[in-house]
Amino acid sequence: MQGCICPHPPLLIPEVGGTARNKIAATVTAMEKLAATVGQPDTIVVISPHADDFGASHAVKTSERLRGDFGRFRCPDAAFSYDNDVQFAELMLALAGDSRKLRLIPDDGEVLDWGVLVPLSFLRPDRIVSLSVVGPYAEHRALGQLVRRCAEELGRDTLFLASGDLSHALIHGAPAPYDPRGKLFDDEVVSLLGVGDFPALMRIEPVLLDGAAECGLRSFVALGGFLGDDAVVDPEIFSYEGPYGVGYLVARFGPRPVPADAPA
Repeated sequence: MQGCICPHPPLLIPEVGGTARNKIAATVTAMEKLAATVGQPDTIVVISPHADDFGASHAVKTSERLRGDFGRFRCPDAAFSYDNDVQFAELMLALAGDSRKLRLIPDDGEVLDWGVLVPLSFLRPDRIVSLSVVGPYAEHRALGQLVRRCAEELGRDTLFLASGDLSHALIHGAPAPYDPRGKLFDDEVVSLLGVGDFPALMRIEPVLLDGAAECGLRSFVALGGFLGDDAVVDPEIFSYEGPYGVGYLVARFGPRPVPADAPA
């Protein structure tokens, strides 16, 4: 089982970013390296902070085919579609009934948001599972643990992809008003994840969270629940940068997959 953290700026899509993509070349290179490292797992489970909001409940998409495009970013021809791992989604819904720590509901919508589409455009998924976030941070750990349980019961080689950006307040002119706490937050998150210390994410000072204007921490907490003890196995920070005022982090966790051509 592997996990990864991926940013989701639409600028990473060549049709959207154009020459602006050159300014985040480190992130592009890191995503390409990540894709080469994780290989082609059976299922990629993606949690995105930009999925539809269902209030206090997480949602898992249940349609057989999932799709999306970048029409809202004036590039409708940049379109993607994926097979949904419906068996995985249905098992999640069945097992969630045993949990007192989370609420999970089905979402029969087909449309994927850019938080899913951007990172998946670099990867090679056979099947995906798409999850949404809720308000409280701590509840996401139980969701990640549920994903791990389903992956193990189904015998799926699963990659859990935590989609999310860090602070949106790193510079003047960023999407959120500049706040010096943004850089402090990003530095702390990168430092903790560099050693796979996901539990410590829940101990970040609220004052830093207040100023960070982040969108990825809930996804990261869910990833920590999925990884469990594997979080400290070979943590790799591939890149971090924020030239447009938003922190973009690319990282991978868990045992590296064995290449198909490796000697027995």
